[in-house]
Amino acid sequence: MQEARDWRRLVRGAITGAILGALCAVVAHVLGVQQLLRRPDLALYLPAACLGAILGVTRLRPLLWIGAGILALLCVLVGYTPLVTKISAPLIRRDILPPHVDAIAVLSMGFTPDGLMRSETLDRYLTGLTLARKRLASGMMVSRERRAWDGQVLSDSADQDAIASLAADGIQITFVDSVYTTRTEALRMKSIAQSNGWQTIAVVTSPLHTRRACATFEAVGFRVVCVPAAVRNSGLHPASSAQQRLHSFQAWLYEIFATDTYRRRGWIK
Repeated sequence: MQEARDWRRLVRGAITGAILGALCAVVAHVLGVQQLLRRPDLALYLPAACLGAILGVTRLRPLLWIGAGILALLCVLVGYTPLVTKISAPLIRRDILPPHVDAIAVLSMGFTPDGLMRSETLDRYLTGLTLARKRLASGMMVSRERRAWDGQVLSDSADQDAIASLAADGIQITFVDSVYTTRTEALRMKSIAQSNGWQTIAVVTSPLHTRRACATFEAVGFRVVCVPAAVRNSGLHPASSAQQRLHSFQAWLYEIFATDTYRRRGWIK
């Protein structure tokens, strides 16, 4: 009889631990922890559930409740307070626009499996075109990504070309192919800029990416004017929804780790 009760208690502990472990993985994913692994296709729910089941039958099971409580509290703070707006401010760099620069550099933010620009890529692109229409510069460099997807090499080139066709006459758009990181964007655009005699550029990217991106371009020899793009649903506005704020927190968390990585590698100061 005692053995049966012990067995049932063990099973309950394992099931409870598995549920808590899986829920912790879900919340961590919502907060953007998984993107730090740079493997968006890697699902951690099952490993987290297995680990939770193991902890659930040991004396370490209180750690599951503590971890779940901390993650839940963080989600509430991010989603329903101005926390993300305040912690994001140091990452945003907005320089005063001069009357003219040599060129405008628009950085990429990825594309969808059907070859369309992601919304943030489009927002950056439109901001760059707006600056060009205001005659800030007659030349633009636009990043273009290529990635393997289901055995095929895909790109958002067709979508970018369609938007470029709407640009005003007199704007010279140079597409910078096959970029993967902000560092490669800076190096490849530097090569193009040197051949055109461009030294001062306006770097257009998402607000939370501005400080790291502009520092990266400065490190390869550019004189930079930093321009945060007008990003829809950025999550930085006081009236943003909880979902938008959580998305903004994901970007903040990624930038914190990416900035540290760039500094350790000597790519920025």
